[in-house]
Amino acid sequence: MKILSLIGAASVLSMSFAAQVLAGPVGEWRIADGSANVLIRPCGSNLCGFVSWSQEGQNMVGQEVLISMRPNGALWSGTVVNVRDGQKYAARMSMQDEETLKVEGCVMGGMICGGQKWARVQH
Repeated sequence: MKILSLIGAASVLSMSFAAQVLAGPVGEWRIADGSANVLIRPCGSNLCGFVSWSQEGQNMVGQEVLISMRPNGALWSGTVVNVRDGQKYAARMSMQDEETLKVEGCVMGGMICGGQKWARVQH
């Protein structure tokens, strides 16, 4: 009976860990104004994000907007690109909850930051 309890506890812990992993930023996200989706995927040990849909047309699709987002605990940092003008900014992102990703771009060494909350796209 103790063995079954241990197996059950290990199974619950395993599922809990898997849920935390699944709740990370990998996946597809709708940006705050709804004009585009960004697909975030692993790029080596970091994460990258590419436009997967844009109401501005196919010329935006495939463009990289999140570059080399390095994990540091619950925060990822790297570079974000404004695809409309090509400007690059220091970036950081963090999960607010399973369905919300906060993405920030910063200037002046991180002194001034602006951010958006992106919503997970459900398939």
